[in-house]
Amino acid sequence: MLSTIVRKGEPFEKAVRRFETECRKARIIQTYVEKANYVSPSERKHQSRRRRRHAHPVN
Repeated sequence: MLSTIVRKGEPFEKAVRRFETECRKARIIQTYVEKANYVSPSERKHQSRRRRRHAHPVN
């Protein structure tokens, strides 16, 4: 569980921004989105192939 301590004299918005950054680094939201719906193993393979293809396009 992530926690962010608001420092003395620190604006609340800055503390929220720090918390959001920590969530992004820990991949909490991305993990939640991935596990929200079932993805079959064949669909996972298809998605990974698609990601690799778009990451390194062939000329």
